[in-house]
Amino acid sequence: MADKVLIADEWFSEQHVKRLQERFDVARNTKARWYRENELLDMIGEYDAVIAGQEPYTRQVFEKARKLKIIARRGIGYENIDLETARKRGVCVTNTPVHEEYDAVAEFTLALILDLLRKTVFACEFLRSDTYKSTRLWKREDFFGSSIHDISIGILGLGNIGREVAKLATKLGFTVIYSDPYVDEETLKRVSMNELFEQADVVTIHVRATDETRGMINYDLFSRMKKGSYFVNTARPNVVKTNDLKLALKKGILAAAAIDVFDTEPPVDDELLRMKNVVVTPHIAGFTYTSLDSIDRTAADNVIAVLLNEGVPKNRIV
Repeated sequence: MADKVLIADEWFSEQHVKRLQERFDVARNTKARWYRENELLDMIGEYDAVIAGQEPYTRQVFEKARKLKIIARRGIGYENIDLETARKRGVCVTNTPVHEEYDAVAEFTLALILDLLRKTVFACEFLRSDTYKSTRLWKREDFFGSSIHDISIGILGLGNIGREVAKLATKLGFTVIYSDPYVDEETLKRVSMNELFEQADVVTIHVRATDETRGMINYDLFSRMKKGSYFVNTARPNVVKTNDLKLALKKGILAAAAIDVFDTEPPVDDELLRMKNVVVTPHIAGFTYTSLDSIDRTAADNVIAVLLNEGVPKNRIV
């Protein structure tokens, strides 16, 4: 009998689905969202492998996963997986830190920054609004933007993605500073986290969610920013205290923000979705055709390696 593989993420490249189907009994998520814990508890016991998204792999889920040999995380972060329990139960955990995804997130981050500076999304929304339909007035003065050469970008976290953001931003002509206690990049100006928020016109976040970073972006940091600054988060939602972000937006400390990640995903009745000075996107920063092909190939390779003992899985965390 073939091993059973669950593709728990809501989308997976068809060519790599077929590779798995040639070898295993494959089930796919049809809910168009990540599974909830109670749903995993009901189904996880029958699977030998999971290709995972952001659904929670808690101690309780592992206790039900009597056959599970590998969780192949599709993406970089793995804070939704109880690694200690995985280790105790002998479950291999891998992720897919492919350079194509670093490029995709960095490019998307720069696109959001340019959108904020030139107010393109807000201008588009205005032209589609009832106000414009009733007046037929451009009101272009409401959408004057800032020049790249007048703007400094502050990068919090100079890991793989932060470095790519810095590279692209520098080439475009932005002034770039960064804050990262673990990286000393001599070609860029390094500052403290407080100084980053005080000096930058745009702050963009590129840190993982860890005990050290969780909730570290708070109102004290936002209050240090220049009035009318911008904030971008394409990393993880829980490194930011969301209510503090909203308050900074409401008080005008921040002119606008661009948010690709949310406390609850998909977001349900999140105030950020209704705020007129926030550009919101559905956690798509890492998604290009190129990045997804590389991500899914790596995840599928890891499942094949573990279940069929064909080589060593890449990027093994546990």
